[in-house]
Amino acid sequence: MGHLDIASVSHWLPDGRPLLHEVSLRVGDGAKVALIGPNGTGKTTLVRMVSGDELVREGTVSGSGSLGVMRQFIGSIRDETTVRELLLSVAPPAIRDAGLEVDRTELLMMERESEQDQMDYAQALVDWGDVGGYDWETGADVVTMAALGVPYEKAQWRTVATLSGGEQKRLVLEALLRGPQDVLVLDEPDNYLDVPGKRWLEEQLVASPKTVLFVSHDRELLDHVATRIATLEPGRVGSSLWVHPGRFATYQQAREDRNARLEEALRRWDEEHAKLKALVIMYRQKAAYNSDMAARLQAAETRLARFVEAGPP
Repeated sequence: MGHLDIASVSHWLPDGRPLLHEVSLRVGDGAKVALIGPNGTGKTTLVRMVSGDELVREGTVSGSGSLGVMRQFIGSIRDETTVRELLLSVAPPAIRDAGLEVDRTELLMMERESEQDQMDYAQALVDWGDVGGYDWETGADVVTMAALGVPYEKAQWRTVATLSGGEQKRLVLEALLRGPQDVLVLDEPDNYLDVPGKRWLEEQLVASPKTVLFVSHDRELLDHVATRIATLEPGRVGSSLWVHPGRFATYQQAREDRNARLEEALRRWDEEHAKLKALVIMYRQKAAYNSDMAARLQAAETRLARFVEAGPP
């Protein structure tokens, strides 16, 4: 199968504000990891980095196995995208590129009818067969029947905008869950699904051997599917990430325990900060009338500066 490895990723918004700060997360082979956090903490940006849609400027994103992605906009498509184009967009790169080339050369052949256009179209069909395009169409037929109740031959040129949000989601989910990709990244896969659709999604994700990183706000989906919960939490230098190595049912207690530990650490930090400031004030007063205290004052000021620079927990 495959895995994902996010290591020390930091990111800044165009206006210079920090969004992510040294975020690290490993999604192991076959794991189902949920990514949660308040709006604005960088969940979608992190998903875009993993998907290759956003440049990683600091840190690394790596992994093994082939990657399939459901992007956040699925469910709200209102343009002229066809069912065929949507399914090709989530197909493996070789299938996607060959399929788009078939469509391009076919259109040119119909528009211009030149001998070169006919040859280009014929070559595109050969390439389509070589990468397994006809087998993909057989799989697409299973997908459209499961999601829409319509054979692929009849569904492929239908405009996606004529589908409901739930139908769009189900179509892509069927394609990814049945597809060859080893690792899935799903941005809010449960949005637009009705209750039976959500139950179906839970069952499919639990049963799937694929490695899955998903974003969701649905507590039942989180509890039934996720084996680990990764949380982005906002901070003054950007959102940091911590991982609860258990299910969502035990997440709240784990979060309360963690916050209690952080509060205690912060209390101790404040106490140490106050002691260091008092030490600097004392040596500053003594140095005012005793030059022998200058070295100790400098040492105390350096220690305080380093302590403040490291920051509170």
